[in-house]
Amino acid sequence: MSDAIDPTPAFRPLLHFTPPKGWMNDPNGLVHHAGQYHLFYQCYPDDTVWGPMHWGHASSRDLVHWTHRPVALAPDAHGMCFSGSAVVDWQHSFVAECEITTVPRKAVCGTLRADMVTPLVAFFTRHVPGESPEFDHQCQAMAASRDGGRSWQTCDKAILDNPGLQDFRDPKVFWHAESAHWVMVLTEGQQLGIYRTQGGAEWEKVSVFGAEHGAHDEWAWECPDLFPLPIEGSQGEQGGDVERWVLMVGVQRCGPAGGSGTQVFIGDFDGIDFTPHQPPETVTWFDLGADCYAAQSWSDHPGERLVIGWMSNWLYANETPTGDWRGAMTIPRALSLHPDEGGEGHVLRQAIPEQVRRSAGALDALVVPRRPAPGSVLELGEAEAALTEFRLQLSTGAAVSLRPFGDDSLIFRFEGVEAGLDLTVERHLPGNPYPGPEAALVEHFPHQIHHHLPAGPRVACQLLRDSCSAELFIDEGRWVLTELAFPASPGPTTLCVERGEVGLGAVSGRHW
Repeated sequence: MSDAIDPTPAFRPLLHFTPPKGWMNDPNGLVHHAGQYHLFYQCYPDDTVWGPMHWGHASSRDLVHWTHRPVALAPDAHGMCFSGSAVVDWQHSFVAECEITTVPRKAVCGTLRADMVTPLVAFFTRHVPGESPEFDHQCQAMAASRDGGRSWQTCDKAILDNPGLQDFRDPKVFWHAESAHWVMVLTEGQQLGIYRTQGGAEWEKVSVFGAEHGAHDEWAWECPDLFPLPIEGSQGEQGGDVERWVLMVGVQRCGPAGGSGTQVFIGDFDGIDFTPHQPPETVTWFDLGADCYAAQSWSDHPGERLVIGWMSNWLYANETPTGDWRGAMTIPRALSLHPDEGGEGHVLRQAIPEQVRRSAGALDALVVPRRPAPGSVLELGEAEAALTEFRLQLSTGAAVSLRPFGDDSLIFRFEGVEAGLDLTVERHLPGNPYPGPEAALVEHFPHQIHHHLPAGPRVACQLLRDSCSAELFIDEGRWVLTELAFPASPGPTTLCVERGEVGLGAVSGRHW
């Protein structure tokens, strides 16, 4: 929910973050500071298609109600402002510590203004477009804020210049306490470069990762993130939790539903090298749907690891039918790491954060049969933004179809098989008449994809529906599917029993 936004333009979500107007894509510079969640994002305020990249800015205290702030970074003589990250500079590693006063200072420390507030530092890619892609130039830059993110001053000089690569972007910076260094992970075409510094502008390249691992296509990897997660239920020799490191990075054209997707590697990181635990050919997706990309986590958050992604796909992002705005974020997600059933690997689970759940009200009681007969069509609540939760049990050969909007704009179909569940996602073109539809939307938006999920006989499901999206969490968030949809006349969410013996329980609903 965002302030100062007209809710009337087509398909404007009630719960999910959207820009006040114009274009939005990747989340950038996610940082928690002084009790506020800061969300920066790639944007072009002057049109609803991708253009000269700015950093938009919003803040929230609860991840639900967002206040729009002025644009934080804008293109200048040094180039556009591509994706990146932000940190709280507690140690004054990047911004010199000046005398603390009770009013903003006019003085300058190095090249950056200082005042009474501990600085926020943003790292981003400057992009200078050329006459053709091979003449584009990208380098890493820095900006700082000493007033809690309300205003920013950039360094004119690059902090890491381009070594001669066409794709050299999207720096994710974090403090690695064990090695007492700041670490930067950024994309270098089909691999990631890992750099480090103890402070200042002297970044040393220490390793690379990825050329022989995971999914690749003809486009560069994008928007990496690297962070530790404790293994739930574990205990190390010193009594603390055992940790593993999670590396996320985007692919542009070979995602699980075609086009954009975010892949995940789980392994170890010693401050220099990232060592994955999975074989090089293994591909693990953060989200199995078509519309979760460039997922990034909040830095400096004292609690659980929180992540948000861009809810779209580069195959058709410029053509979605949304009036004077275009682009939305997924719901924020809390991550946890668990041992897998064999005890040798790990399972990443995603959950809707508790503060988001608490902000919703309960729907009227949902009364459904525990053993619905074949042919039954059950209504699971109707609200513009709603969370429906249930447990599903399917005998072998049984099948049900879940329609988030009560129509055929988007269908999730579950079928019980001996080794788990088969899931089919079927999506159709937007139903409302609007100018177009344009070619890319016609070609790429409709799809039918299939997934086999090695789940047990009973599976917990959560469906989060908003005006133009559905996020389906399966088996306590072991699998998540995010899909845009543009229904002509949305109705109640329905579950249809197509065949076989079906068990249904723990049905509940919430709404915003």
